[in-house]
Amino acid sequence: MSTSPPPLARRLRDATRDAHHALDHHPALQCLLDAALTREAYAASLLALYPAHAALENRVCREIARLGLHLRVPRRLPRLADDLGSLGLPAEAIDSDTAQLPASPASLAGELYVLEGSRLGGRVIADRLRRTLGPGVPHAFFSLPMVPGEWSRRLDELEALCLPGESDAAVAGAREAFARFHHQLDTHFRG
Repeated sequence: MSTSPPPLARRLRDATRDAHHALDHHPALQCLLDAALTREAYAASLLALYPAHAALENRVCREIARLGLHLRVPRRLPRLADDLGSLGLPAEAIDSDTAQLPASPASLAGELYVLEGSRLGGRVIADRLRRTLGPGVPHAFFSLPMVPGEWSRRLDELEALCLPGESDAAVAGAREAFARFHHQLDTHFRG
C-alpha cells in the first residue's frame, strides 16, 4: 500500500520538476541510458559526475555536522572513486566551495532531497549499465540500494527539518543544488 508523500516532498517535487528534467537529460547522464553506450563514454560521464557529486555530497555532510543534526547520509563518493579507479582513471581533486552561504535546516532539506533522490535514479542506471556494458562494469556508485521504506523515512526527515513557513527555503536549496550540479556537469563533461 502506497502512502502519499509529505507536503514538503510534494512541493519540492513540483517546484523542481523542470530542473530535475533538465539534469536527467544532460548529455553526461542521458548517454548512460543509450543502448550504444561505450566504456569510453561511460568513463567520460563518471569523470564529470565525480566533481558534481562531490560538491553536493560534501556540502550536505558538512552542513549536517555544522548544524549538529543526527542524520545519516550514506557516502557514495568513495564508490564513485572506486568505479573510476576500476576503469583506470583518477578521481579529480575537489576544491571545497567555501563561498557558499551556510545552510539553514530548511535549505539543507532541499539539498538533501536532491542528493538522496539521485540514489533512486541510480538503480535504473545500474540495471542499464549491466545490460549494455556487461556485469563486469564497475557501477557501485549507482548501485547503493535503498532498503524498503528508506525513501519514505527520508522524506519524513526532510519534513521535520522545516518549520512551518520554511518550505520556500527548502525549495531554494533544492533548486540551487540542481543548478550547481548541472553547472558542474557542463564544466566537466567531455563527451
